[in-house]
Amino acid sequence: MILRNAALLLLVAPTLSTAYLTEINNAHIELLSNGASANTSENVVLEQLLENKLWGEHTASQIRDAFEAWVQRFERKYESLAEKGQKMLIWLQNHALIESHNSKQSTFNLSHNAFSDMTFAEFQKITNLHVPAQLTKTEFNFKRASKEDAAKKLRGDASSTATSRKLSADDNSLDWASMGLVGPVRNQGLCGACWAFSAVGAIESAMAIAKYNAMTPNERAEKWDIVGMDSQGRITEDLGLVIPLSEQNLIDCDVLNQKGCDGGLMITDFDEEEGKSGICTENDYPYIQTQGSCSASMCSPVPGSKVKDHVDIMPRKTSELVEALKVNPVTAAMVASDPTFQFYSSGIYSVPDCGKVTKEKGDPDCQELYYNQDTCLPDVNHGVLVVGYGTDESVTDGVKDFFKVKNSWGEAWGEGGYFRIARYDEDPTDPKTNWGECAILSILSYPVLE
Repeated sequence: MILRNAALLLLVAPTLSTAYLTEINNAHIELLSNGASANTSENVVLEQLLENKLWGEHTASQIRDAFEAWVQRFERKYESLAEKGQKMLIWLQNHALIESHNSKQSTFNLSHNAFSDMTFAEFQKITNLHVPAQLTKTEFNFKRASKEDAAKKLRGDASSTATSRKLSADDNSLDWASMGLVGPVRNQGLCGACWAFSAVGAIESAMAIAKYNAMTPNERAEKWDIVGMDSQGRITEDLGLVIPLSEQNLIDCDVLNQKGCDGGLMITDFDEEEGKSGICTENDYPYIQTQGSCSASMCSPVPGSKVKDHVDIMPRKTSELVEALKVNPVTAAMVASDPTFQFYSSGIYSVPDCGKVTKEKGDPDCQELYYNQDTCLPDVNHGVLVVGYGTDESVTDGVKDFFKVKNSWGEAWGEGGYFRIARYDEDPTDPKTNWGECAILSILSYPVLE
């Protein structure tokens, strides 16, 4: 029976190479093949980990019970005891990362989720985070909405006191999700089409905002009277103005610049959607986690979902994103390459050097998206939807200001499917670091609908 201590110690490393992971897997398979029961072999692994004092006061039984509880919660089914043993070892490595991070001073916490039995390499592959987005220079439509437009979008008719009180924003905070004007959190699953979820989310909100603006003051007040509010003034259900649209429609049909489950970019998708007649509903064109043939002719586009233009936000400027958010949720590209992002559960996400440019101009893989760009673009690899901003006064050490962002990894990830990421009062002047936390200020846009 072989289980090398060197392999055991690797379980607490931030990442595992393929060779080391293979060694761990083979060792556990050998344990199982030598006639030991599943529980016995798991105990051997766990007890040796405990001997190295990697798990504090936890017993082997407690750790195994925690893994089994996770298996039940996420309804995991493994084909064999050998596979289950392998997945338990991966789960333990991730558990070590989570426990280690949470034991330190930080503005955010980690916890187990649906990705806990995946190595970071596996997680990156299914979410298409293993390669940076491939970008080409394009024409940008940089605009800035007037303060009058922003105020109209957020507050509606000032004569409605109920609306002014409940649907408002100031210079310190804004949250379109708490206003009931953001679509449901989805789970992209095994398809790396985050770009489609981001783009659809922005279009859904633009449609809902347009409906809200078209309502009379009395109709708005009636809407707010119907929905429930919590003690912090946030609604407990949406306003009923959001129509969930089909990401699959974009994945299958927008193929000029997008690559389906292998990636895409929101701004070029908005360009492509300008030539279309709109998007079908989620119900009529359901998500299947893979790219299929275009079937848009089999359903009817939702009235009001046609994109006629898009507004691109000046990169590297926090104030520009804040102003744009007063008009509409904004699509954003970002860097999601740190292993902690896989297990983010709450707080304000901030990681040293996340989004920092690591290449020099002239390098073969240096990407330039903007004309006269003074540095390479960060290696962005994920598309999300920024839905607001605010300040967390409970933070006693570290950044308090944040952008609130909607992700597409399901409600069990993060803060109900959302995360908060650090927002800074002053943008750095170094061109290699002034793309925002994890490059959240690198590529920003929102759609304009007909």
